Formats: sequence, C-alpha cells, structure tokens
Amino acid sequence: MGEDPTDDLLKEIASKHGVALDRADPILMVQTMHIRLLAESRSAHHALLEDYRTTLEALLDRWGAETTAKAERIVTASLTATTETMKTQMATHTTDVASAIRKEVTEVLDTTEARMRRAATLGYLNLLAALVTFFSAVVVYWTLRP
Repeated sequence: MGEDPTDDLLKEIASKHGVALDRADPILMVQTMHIRLLAESRSAHHALLEDYRTTLEALLDRWGAETTAKAERIVTASLTATTETMKTQMATHTTDVASAIRKEVTEVLDTTEARMRRAATLGYLNLLAALVTFFSAVVVYWTLRP
C-alpha cells in the first residue's frame, strides 16, 4: 500500500467495484469528513475516558482513605474493649487469688495456733508432772532420811 490513505482508498474502490474515482469526487469528500469526524470523536472519547479515569481514581483514593480510617476506628475500639475486658478479668482474678491466699494463710495460722495451744498444754502438763515428781522425790527423801 502507498503512503497516502486517499490513494489507497481509490485503488481499493477501483479493484473491488471496478469504478475509477478521482480526488474531486463527492464520495471522497464524505470519506474525508467521516475520517475527520472519527478523529475528533476519538479525541473527545479519549478526553472523556481520561476524565472518567481521573474521577474514578479520586473516588478510589477517597474510599481507600475512608476505609482505612474506619478500619483504624474499629481496631482501636476493639483494642479498647479488649483492654477493658482484660482489666476487669485481672481485677476479678486478683481478688479471687487474694481471697484464696487469705483463706490458706488463715487455715495455716489456725492450725499452727491450735498446735501451739496443744504444745503449751503439754508443756504445762510436763511441768506439773516434773513438780509432782520433784515433790515425790522430796517426800521420799524426807521419809528415808536417817
């Protein structure tokens, strides 16, 4: 094919339809107008598509920012709720553990106190037995003394 699209078109019409047209033919004027309108339409469509792409990108950026902000709010709220729940549970468990420790210590102290009372009672009984033995020895000494 040649370098001029009009020459190519003239050759194609001549070969397919057997009709020879020259450059002043009204059909070629319509063809030229058609090509020009197509080019203008292509440019207008390209500009519209570019504007649409820009609008979509702006919307996507805005939606992305809104989604990020919303996700951050949700994560923050979740962390706050989790922290509060942990604090509440820790306070509850700390109170329970303190009560259990207090109960165990009280039981051990009560047991120790009872054993100490028993030991003191046994000590007094041993002292009494020692005194009785001592007085018995004194009585035996006084009675057996020459």
